[in-house]
Amino acid sequence: MPSSEISDVLAGRRRGAIMQGDCLVDGRQIPDGTVDAVIVDPPFGIRYRGQNNRQRALLNDEQPFVWFLPEAYRVLRPGGSLICFCQWRVMEDFRRPIQLAGFRIMNCLIWDKGHGGMGHTGCQFAPRHEVAWFAIKGRFRFPGRRPADVLPHRIVPPKRRIHSTQKPLSLMTDLIDSVTKPDELIYDPCCGSGSTVVAAVATGRRAIGMDLDAEHVAAARHRLKHEAANKASDQSVE
Repeated sequence: MPSSEISDVLAGRRRGAIMQGDCLVDGRQIPDGTVDAVIVDPPFGIRYRGQNNRQRALLNDEQPFVWFLPEAYRVLRPGGSLICFCQWRVMEDFRRPIQLAGFRIMNCLIWDKGHGGMGHTGCQFAPRHEVAWFAIKGRFRFPGRRPADVLPHRIVPPKRRIHSTQKPLSLMTDLIDSVTKPDELIYDPCCGSGSTVVAAVATGRRAIGMDLDAEHVAAARHRLKHEAANKASDQSVE
């Protein structure tokens, strides 16, 4: 049986819920074919440590975290979509499992962050983009105009982040508006800072987020409680 929070979101009595738990186990509370879009930024398997390695390691980041994909396919309705962030070094590590789960990959999306990051400054082009696979289940059509595959959105300034890989609300809003309609249901099985859920609720959707890290869940719940009433824009909240 779904938890009361998940049941309330499914029934429309509640707009958003962020759960602490293992998406491979606790995600089974979500019934088959009830989700309109899965939008997720999973651990890439690159042992990421932001802020010059001063931030604590992400859970399940030892190898590309792809095990959620069959469950994502199960909960997604026919005609739904998946947006799964990854990184250039592990693109193929995600592409094949996405296809094996049953999805049809349609695009590789590019998030243009607006300026270059660090990396190896003397021998590497400054990295200013991140990628995401866009895939569908069954017959999908965009609810509005056809979106572009390059999304220019400035990164969240480090001092304003509550999570080392926090996505800007403007980016998540752009993606949500592109693939869903108001009141539809979005699921993020690795919700981190909660950006997907906050942006979904702020734009009139319903959303369920889940994360294994209790500290991140507490911070994300705080964001959802205090920020979801604001419009998802770089000028308000990140």
